[in-house]
Amino acid sequence: MLLAYIDEIGETGAFVARDDARYKTSPAFGYAGFIVPEGRAREFGAIFQREKAALYKPMIEKAAHPGRWERKGSDIFRAETPQRFPAQLRVFDSLVKSVRRLDGQLFYYADEKPLGTPRQTRGDHVDDSAMYTERETHAMHEALNRIARYAESRDENVMVIIDQVNEKARSARLPVMYSHILGRALGFPEMRRIIEPPMHVDSVLSANIQFADWTAA
Repeated sequence: MLLAYIDEIGETGAFVARDDARYKTSPAFGYAGFIVPEGRAREFGAIFQREKAALYKPMIEKAAHPGRWERKGSDIFRAETPQRFPAQLRVFDSLVKSVRRLDGQLFYYADEKPLGTPRQTRGDHVDDSAMYTERETHAMHEALNRIARYAESRDENVMVIIDQVNEKARSARLPVMYSHILGRALGFPEMRRIIEPPMHVDSVLSANIQFADWTAA
């Protein structure tokens, strides 16, 4: 069996330009992470924890709960990182090589957003929250489709694991994802490779989810 660890790329809100006063966060939205054989998942998690502990030793030692300390990808991959913190990029490159050595692959799917404010880009009679939910749902569906095709090419089943969200969002997402997996399987049998809808895991408890966050960033 394969394990796919994924996290969100960017966020679902509107995008105008990098220099816009309000809508400047991310020009695309999607999901990214990595896929690894289940027998190698714990091994990679140990590698990640060792590299993270060495890279951020001073910060971890000062943390209230060192075992649950994490560094978000958005804090690592910044414009000044190559000049100020090149070791972070070297460690990430090393971790990517470890994924591949363990017969794993990186994964991403992202859609570019239409440029404009929410009012400029939403359809008639569609509110902002509905537009953002539709964007999130579409990206998740497309990510699951591609993960299923990859699992089929490997003749393996796959479990998808995603970073924890609040209970309200999780409860809303799960039926939609489950419906997509079951409904699409009628015409695309590779969807049967996904044995459950995505499982939500708190990133502070999972080294592999933390690396998915780094990959998405």
